[in-house]
This record gives sequence, structure tokens and C-alpha cells, in this order.
Amino acid sequence: MNLEPEDLLGAIDHAIRPVRRPNPLVLLWRWRYEVLLVAALIALAPWFAGLTPFVVVGLVALATLPLGIPQVRHLVWLRVRAVVLQHRLRTAFRTARIHTNNGRIPVILWTSPRTLADRVHLFLPGGLTADLLIREAERIAVATGGAYSEVLPTGYRFVVRLIIVRSQ
Repeated sequence: MNLEPEDLLGAIDHAIRPVRRPNPLVLLWRWRYEVLLVAALIALAPWFAGLTPFVVVGLVALATLPLGIPQVRHLVWLRVRAVVLQHRLRTAFRTARIHTNNGRIPVILWTSPRTLADRVHLFLPGGLTADLLIREAERIAVATGGAYSEVLPTGYRFVVRLIIVRSQ
């Protein structure tokens, strides 16, 4: 493999450039589930503290009762797994050096969990292409606990669909 000096310097610069911190809106989007859960707990704590113990036990039982239904429990588990998958993907992007020249990693727009596979819609910032994700697909699959992954184009150049299959 014969690399031009400019290409070699660009590859070295890309390899040592740190991943940039996200702006506040992206950071809030990344942690939306956790922020909403904490905000709901803080908002409801005074109201909840004013209730009698009998009513508190009844409300807790009423809230956890649907988890006794296997289909509801499965849906809750899929959503929890989707949140964990998003955090693992961001870590995989950082460790696999999937970022732009100024250090931006892809933004996870939505994760759609399925029983055997997960679909993730990614927004690629300027400077990233689906080709880089395709080259690193095996690394992404291993980092997220999948058997393999594949990148599919969408109607937009800057949005791609990442399919992570957990079992074959």
C-alpha cells in the first residue's frame, strides 16, 4: 500500500485527534431518558411524600402490575436495552475512531429494538460517510454485543440505518 505523504499525515492526524465534547442540545438528547426520569422523580417527590402509606403501596402496586404481563415486560425490556445500546454505540464510535476531522461522532436519532436485531438511525455530521461505518461494522457489532451489523442507506445522504443483529 503506497500512501502519499499528505494521506499519511491526514491518517495520523485523524488517529490522534480527540473526540469532541457534544454541544448542550446533543448532550441533552443523549441523556433524555435519564433526565426525564430524574425530573419526574423530583417533581413528584413532594406530592408522593404527602400521601399515606396505604395509598403509596397501592400506587406502587398499580404501577408495577402491568409488568406481570409478559408482553408489557418484553416491551419495557426492549426499551431499556435500546437505551443501553445507544450508550454502547457512542463508546464504540469513540474507540473505533469513527468521527469527523474535528472530532464529531454520529448522532443517534432513534433506536428501534426488535427481538433479534436493533435498528438505529444515525445522523452523520459533515465529513463522515456511510463507507467509514461499513468498514467498521464488525467492530461496532462486537462493541454492542451483536453477531454482525450492516449499514443501509436511507433517502438522505447524511442519515443512515445501522442494523445490529444479535443472533443468527
